Parts: sequence; C-alpha cells; structure tokens
Amino acid sequence: MAKLELLAPAGNREKLEIAIAYGADAVYFGGRDFSLRARAGNFSASEIPDAITYCRERGVRAYLTLNLFAGNHDLPPLTTFLQQLRSVPPDALIVADPGVVSLCRELLPEVPLHLSTQSNTLNYRAASFWQQQGISRINLARELSRVEIAEIIGRLPEMEFEVFVHGAMCMAYSGRCLLSAVLTGRHANRGDCAQPCRWSYSLVEETRPGELLELEEDQRGSYVFNSRDLCLLEHLPELQAAGVHTVKIEGRMKSAYYTAVVTRVYRQAIDRLGQESGFTPSAIKTWKNELTRVSHRRYTEGFIDGFSAGGQKLQYHEDAAYLRRYRFVALVKRVLEYDAVADCSRVELQVKDLLESGLEIECITPRMDDFTTMVVDLRNLQGEKRERMHPGTRALALCRGRLQPFYILRQPRSISG
Repeated sequence: MAKLELLAPAGNREKLEIAIAYGADAVYFGGRDFSLRARAGNFSASEIPDAITYCRERGVRAYLTLNLFAGNHDLPPLTTFLQQLRSVPPDALIVADPGVVSLCRELLPEVPLHLSTQSNTLNYRAASFWQQQGISRINLARELSRVEIAEIIGRLPEMEFEVFVHGAMCMAYSGRCLLSAVLTGRHANRGDCAQPCRWSYSLVEETRPGELLELEEDQRGSYVFNSRDLCLLEHLPELQAAGVHTVKIEGRMKSAYYTAVVTRVYRQAIDRLGQESGFTPSAIKTWKNELTRVSHRRYTEGFIDGFSAGGQKLQYHEDAAYLRRYRFVALVKRVLEYDAVADCSRVELQVKDLLESGLEIECITPRMDDFTTMVVDLRNLQGEKRERMHPGTRALALCRGRLQPFYILRQPRSISG
C-alpha cells in the first residue's frame, strides 16, 4: 500500500519554509494573481522560481495554484505568466477552469495538471471526463463520503486522487458562493471572500423597516451559515486503504504556527500508519489534542460518513468565534551560539506576540519532542537589553536548551491572560 503524500499550504515564503521543516511532502502556493487566496500574501512572479528551487533542493514537490475562474481579460496576463514559468516550472499546476486547463496544456505541456476542489468532482464519470482533458490528479469534492471516494478511485486506478483532511469548510460546494460578492463586492471565486457566512444575522420585517428582529438562538445573535472546521485525522487509514494518493491541509491564509502544528501532527500520523502499534487510540487522542492548540472553529468529520450525516454536524449555530487556546510568541530564525556546558542557545527570534524576559515558555519542534525553555536574556538586534519585545520585531534571546531554526515558542492563553 502506497504511503500517503502530505500536502501543506504555503501562503508566503515563511509558511513555505515552515511547512517543509515540519514534514510536508509537497506544498501548494499561489502567485499574486490567478489564485483563490488573494489575501494570503502569496508570491510575486519573480519570487516563484526561487520558491520552487527551495522546495526541490529539499526533496519537496511544489504545486502552483491557478484555480480562479478566468474571464476574457485574465487570459492575456495569464499567458504571460505561464510563459515566465518555463524557466523553472513547478511540479504541477492546480487548475479549475476549462479555459485555464487548455491554456496550460498549450504553453506548459510537460507540467502535470491537478484539478482543484473548485471543480466539484463528485462522481467517476466527471473524473473520467477530466482524465480525458489531460488531468493527472483530482482533488475530490469535500462533500463525498468514504464509500463514494473508494468507488471513484476503484473505477479509475490510473488517476491520482487527493482529499482535503483538515481545515476550513465552505457553506457552498467548494467555494462556489456569491454571498460575499453580493454583500461586499469581494468575490469568493476570485480569491477575495469576506466570509459573510460567519456573520451574525437578524431579520427585518417588510412593514417595519429598520427594526431588527432577533433570531432567537441566544443573546449574541444567530449564526445560520457557520461551518465547523474539518478534521479527518482518524480516517487516514481508511483513505489510504481506498487508494487516496494525497491528503491535503487547508490554510494558506492561516498563521505560520498553524502550518507548523497541523503539518507535524499529520506527518507523524501518516508515518505511524505502517506500524502495527503506531496508530493507536492513545496516539490519536494526543494528536487531536494538539490540533486544538491552533486557532480553529469546532471540528467536524464533514461528509465522510455520508451526506445526510454530515449535514447534521457541519454547522455550529452558537457563535462564529475561533477557539484560540495558545498564542504564537516567536519563531526561531537562526541559532547564533549553543553553550553545551550551560545548555543554553543564543538565538535570533521573529517576535509574533509579546515576548518577555524571564518567561518560561513551551518550545515546539518538528519531531514533537517539545520542551519547556526560559528566556534568560532578551535584547534587540543592536544588543540593547530589553524586558519585553513586541510583535513584528526581531530579538536576540538567550534560551535554555538546544534550540534550532524553525522551532516555535508558544504559551497557553490562560497563563498570559
């Protein structure tokens, strides 16, 4: 049985590097245009070749997203963009629009095409159609059950299939929603969704304009569209047995901390699948607990048990808040010195949240051999001693233990307030 490929999101260069450090087999990212995450940071045309090279040097595959639904006005700049990719082509292009598929096949015929979840592939005849158009991998719609996934894969054994296993879910079929465009002018299918499905709503009766009528769920309002987040960690064995080639994590707009934590959990879980004593209830409990330590909405297993079952547990109607148990304090950018006698590391940190001298703090690692460290000494880059450093700054810190680049410092919010 083939090992699952772990595909992680890379909304910018920092997240790309962290996804690789924390165990991704492949990453997906977009350019500034033609991708459905316009606010994710993304990569300029000049940055993409270097990002692809960075991945290749580390044995990681780089997939570039071109999954917008293109208008006529998009085709000339898209043509120029594809021609620029010829010097350092990605390992695959993620596409959704038939016109974009045609243009990619014409200009970059040697680059494999992966079909985005935006194309809503729900049955084996649709999958067969896309295969005839030159698609080599299909990201199946999130609305499929495990039985349906297995049947589609069984009918097209030569096709690769990919399944989302973690992250945000849309109220519409894989993002095909006009609500944001209607209410805000920001188009979901052009990468700019304002997520109005998460907002709190009231009613207005026609003869009483301006008078709000509360939807009586609770005093905070009604969250009639609010989707939970997907978590299919426990179903990895079934997906592997069904013949799924790749499991994909959603979240190009999430934090670098989210990328690190979720990627390392799924990395360890996938690595344990081939071990008889590895994928145990105890291990699953540990992994799922770790997944609650990133910013997330309440989890669901979506439609994996069937459409009717999924519909009953997909929405959460009490509020639209994210659960944020931990704060991402700092990222280790480089190690300047390690003193083995004192067991202390002098490091340069990218400060993400308030960092204080004397702080005891959890240090997380790609291998999940986490430990507690202390910030013994804190300075700015000019070497001036500081009691605290603020988000968005760089700091020099002396920390207990042996730290490495990409290690992350985090703290429970109950401690920090």
